[in-house]
Amino acid sequence: MSSSTVALFDTFNARALNPAQVAATFVPSDQFARLCNRAHTIVLGPRGSGKTTLLKMLQPAALAQWHHPNASSVREKVDFTGVFIATDISWGEQLAALGSGALGLDARRLLSLASFTTHVLRSLVTAIQQRRGNPTSGVVRFRPLDISQSDEAVVVRSICEAWHVKDAVPTFMSLRQAMTQRLLQIREIASREAIVGEHGRPERLASLGFLHLHFLRAISYAIEVIEDAVGVTGEKWALLFDELELAPDWIQDELVKSLRSTDDRFLFKLALNPFTANTYLMQTPTSPAPGQDFDQIALWYAEKRDSYAFCAGLWEELLREHNYPTSPARKVLGPSYFESSPEDLRQSGTAYKRGSRWSNRFVALAKKDRTFRQYLEAKQIDPLAMDGMTSVERAADVRKIAPIVAVRDFFRREDSESPNESGRLRSRKSAILYAGADSVFAVTEGNPRWFIGLAKRLLENSSSTPVTIPPIVQSDELMRTAQRFSATLRTIPIQRIEGFRPVSLMQIVRQVGRYLHYETVRGPFKPEPPGSFSVDANASENVLAALGQALNSGAIVYVPDDESQLILTSLRGKRFRLSYLLAPVYGFPIRLGKSVALSAILNWEGGATQQLELDTGDDDD
Repeated sequence: MSSSTVALFDTFNARALNPAQVAATFVPSDQFARLCNRAHTIVLGPRGSGKTTLLKMLQPAALAQWHHPNASSVREKVDFTGVFIATDISWGEQLAALGSGALGLDARRLLSLASFTTHVLRSLVTAIQQRRGNPTSGVVRFRPLDISQSDEAVVVRSICEAWHVKDAVPTFMSLRQAMTQRLLQIREIASREAIVGEHGRPERLASLGFLHLHFLRAISYAIEVIEDAVGVTGEKWALLFDELELAPDWIQDELVKSLRSTDDRFLFKLALNPFTANTYLMQTPTSPAPGQDFDQIALWYAEKRDSYAFCAGLWEELLREHNYPTSPARKVLGPSYFESSPEDLRQSGTAYKRGSRWSNRFVALAKKDRTFRQYLEAKQIDPLAMDGMTSVERAADVRKIAPIVAVRDFFRREDSESPNESGRLRSRKSAILYAGADSVFAVTEGNPRWFIGLAKRLLENSSSTPVTIPPIVQSDELMRTAQRFSATLRTIPIQRIEGFRPVSLMQIVRQVGRYLHYETVRGPFKPEPPGSFSVDANASENVLAALGQALNSGAIVYVPDDESQLILTSLRGKRFRLSYLLAPVYGFPIRLGKSVALSAILNWEGGATQQLELDTGDDDD
């Protein structure tokens, strides 16, 4: 992967940022407002969609140092203490790798859970320290915890005894350091046990009390001791687990089961990829149910307009960060290619008068596309007299096809007399079709990392006080961004399913992108060409594996029929669309469109030298 690719898609990862850095440029969204509710929550989103940022913003130090205009009202709403826990590789494969797998399953699971519990306990102490702070420093605190040094010593001694910590100075700082030291100790135990062998192992591991702590009972006791010391009761604590898909299955199961916890002091807020192979989640009668036991928050937008307000807020925050004068994105980036001309509306009150932008596009396409001429004739539409149609007629026969006409006219040059030819096409190197504020918002999918990466490059390459950024400049950067995203997708390894030839994520993306372009631009004119696909029963296991990777990486977007069922443990029967960030590469409209069976796309032979078969497709990379 090139350094520029890394710069665009990895630099803006919130994983490495401290609470103050996260808060410095945080823009609240509707999803964040829901996350602030007093409820168990599962946050779902592909890579870069902001899961980590949302969870980190609920930390006491982040909320305390946040200076957004809405910060005060949010702080008043949040009535719990957020404890951020990042998933660590020591919970799973790292321990399994020690001693070349010499540890048995039971030992690995015990040590994995002990490492997980220690991380949770360390994070709890960090949250307590953030609330306590230094009352005399003048630094603003969120939900301040005022406890004297003498009470701190009593509290920490009691917690140390329960958590099997010996010889620690009775301060919260020393307690946190003891948990860091314990993580090193667990690794040493794993390495040592791999060497000495199984004989006597059960007795050795059973003698180490800290290996058998349960995370929820351990933090419950610590909170009870603290509340008794400061004279409060009934406080809420939110355990914020990030990137849970990286944790071993047994830890995922443990946390999912906790969504039905009877201890009402705790809220669980879990971040996951949209697709998970977790076997417990929503699979049994006793599994937690969405809408009853927990809330679901999706960090993607099936409908493009739903992301516009959030992107506009990110834009304003970026201008402030760069010390630029406040200027709305629509003023700097301009209107999109698909919007009606303000001049047309001002002069004639309609966007469809003869000589208008839309009338000219209809006329131009009719001249070079006989299938479109045939459609106009069948519908009795005169592109030079569309302003004479009633508003109902225009809505039914003109406005709904206008975006398709724009894309088709943009890419097609002229028709061929041969019925087997679709006409010569304009080069897809230009992405000017996707310039303009609304289109930039749609193409970046409301994904903070994508939008910030693109917008920063546009601002850095413009003058110090940008009034407007020309469409051609936007076009070049949009294409570069789309190509970099494609490059990251190519680095995702192929999952190999026994009994099937492997299929790469990019094989499916490429086939779908070419198909959408053909159906919209090259094939016979259709008033509603396909813009999404459904995974039918013919999809094989290798295709499903690649689709799961595509969904979790953001290459495809889930279009739910039922908003209450956002967590996917199976992809069959579900509807998806290609990410609009790939539109500049493949030249398809940024619109949802009707759905077509995935098998029809994969067996379509028009876009590749050979078809991608469902069961034994060859890799065409």
